[in-house]
Amino acid sequence: MLVLASLVSAALLGLPQDQGKTVPATPIKPATVAAPAAPQAPIKKLGVGDPAPALQYDAWVKGDKVTGIEKGKVHVIEFWATWCGPCIAVMPHLSEIQKKNPSVIVVSVAASERGKDESSMLEKVKTFVEGKGDTMGYRIVFASDREKMSKPWMQAAGQNGIPCSFIVDKDSNIAWIGHPATMDAPLAQVLAGTWDAAAAKKLFEEERAAEEEQNKLRTTMRDAMKSGDYGPAIDAMKASLAKVPNDALKMELMRILAGPAGKPNEAWKYGEELLESGKNNEMMMNQLAWTIVDPEGGVEKPNLELARKAAEAGMKAGKGENGALLDTFARVLFLKGEVARAIETQKKAIEKAADGPMKDEMKTTLAEYEGALKKA
Repeated sequence: MLVLASLVSAALLGLPQDQGKTVPATPIKPATVAAPAAPQAPIKKLGVGDPAPALQYDAWVKGDKVTGIEKGKVHVIEFWATWCGPCIAVMPHLSEIQKKNPSVIVVSVAASERGKDESSMLEKVKTFVEGKGDTMGYRIVFASDREKMSKPWMQAAGQNGIPCSFIVDKDSNIAWIGHPATMDAPLAQVLAGTWDAAAAKKLFEEERAAEEEQNKLRTTMRDAMKSGDYGPAIDAMKASLAKVPNDALKMELMRILAGPAGKPNEAWKYGEELLESGKNNEMMMNQLAWTIVDPEGGVEKPNLELARKAAEAGMKAGKGENGALLDTFARVLFLKGEVARAIETQKKAIEKAADGPMKDEMKTTLAEYEGALKKA
């Protein structure tokens, strides 16, 4: 069981989601203060290897003040907000980083606050920081003016979610950009002088290129969903895959071809590729099988043999302990007419599942299978 179609569509449409390859981050929403009416100049892109922008702020909230990015010192510039759950969750980790590395200048920037005016937002930040005490054991600044920090740092680097950290090396260049929960290893290497700046720059540029490709697909996907004409979207997805291989995008392309586009033969070619490349990946196999048999997925003539191979490969990789995958396999069996075995498998899925909505849904599905057996 996995509603992959909606997850992938959410990614293409730019909706917030937690992705398996990342730690949680919260999409940034603009503050309620009025934006300037004058046209804004294009923002110069910021990437790994580029000189760090200036450190600017509207108010210094906590910690020893620094005058700016100091050459010869390693800095961590982190962006957060009082309303951001993942930001709050990572605060103890940031404090531990600062405690273990006193030479590193950790500055946390509240640049995405919400409120009726700057004064109320600043007061909110101060009250929050005071309440956290030693949990926020590092420097904190407030910067509601987007020209000071948000635009030259976050927007220029293409970062749309918080928390987000920038490691600035001793030469005052950006060494790394990412979630603060994952920066321990790169920070240690930067401090030790063993950081491969060229490799980091290449990786960042590849990731940015992939994100830009995905951004191009969003408008095309929205138009396709409105008009029902998926031709342009399919062409765009194929072009994107040719540039940047992406299994999630390939999965969504398979779903569209097998469903609304009405091209199942072409769809299953992508499915076979996914089966071959991900047969040892439990979650990918569950995604593949469920995308094919999902009763709400829009696939009118599912390739049940492909779905079965994927579900069996996933169960082999996960040693049959994944309740969601067992639920998927039961659906495959049910559609193939193996109702008694589907019921047996569904019961095992329920045993493995934790209490909650998913388990309740599994029980409803079991009742469906048992009802079908009685009618047979």
